[in-house]
Amino acid sequence: MAPPGRRRRLGDLLIEAGLISETQLKAALNEQRKWGGRLGRTVVEMGFVTETAIGQVLANQLELPAIDLDTAPLPAEAPTWLRLDLCERYGVFPVELTPGARAISIATSDPTNVEHLQALEFATNLKVLPTVATASAIERAIRRYYFGEHAPPPSAPRETLTPLPMMAPAPVPAGPQSNTSYELDELLGDPPRKTDEHAAIPSERATGAATGDTLEVQLRGEIAVLREKVDALEEINGSQVRALRVLLELLIESGLVTRDEYLEKLHSPE
Repeated sequence: MAPPGRRRRLGDLLIEAGLISETQLKAALNEQRKWGGRLGRTVVEMGFVTETAIGQVLANQLELPAIDLDTAPLPAEAPTWLRLDLCERYGVFPVELTPGARAISIATSDPTNVEHLQALEFATNLKVLPTVATASAIERAIRRYYFGEHAPPPSAPRETLTPLPMMAPAPVPAGPQSNTSYELDELLGDPPRKTDEHAAIPSERATGAATGDTLEVQLRGEIAVLREKVDALEEINGSQVRALRVLLELLIESGLVTRDEYLEKLHSPE
């Protein structure tokens, strides 16, 4: 779907939807003028609204499709449809290419930014059709498809824009119980438990079953703690990436480094 003909700014849409107040918008705009960046990211980082709520408002009020890039099945050739520097500069990700119509669908967290959409059309010589996605999901998709990073590990249920059918997870081959126990112990930082095949005697079977149930409960609790730590590390990593991107943009805007120099250094062998 083509971008709306009448310019509607993100801040106005958020106020119309009742997600933020006039005072909060003014505070976010002041913060944006001070540090730069996109307004959508600013209001999220200031804690005024979640990026999922922003995506829902944009999709509903602008009547645009939405996509969850963390679960949507995208083709492996998607990175060939749009240059990496364009994705990073405008915060977008290609989701569909229609050569016959000379059109490309891109995921963006701010389809109200007409200047960015027009710049993409000029750079690609294609008609750009916006699809709504969250900024963090776009960043993860860029890292996954352009840089080959692995998808984040499973975490607690989260909000999504428009839920898509989930693919059934691949079955995990069953391995010996002892090997699994040793792997979990190593991940959790505990020394491997020693087993003695001759320690159990028939009179202790009932006690052994009860102990096994207790160990299973403990392992489930330890795995839950481990997953929370992984989620926290993923959040810290995302914050660091965002900070580095802001710093890079400031360096480029000040003329201390060019984007071509950055990309050349990034892809050069160590």
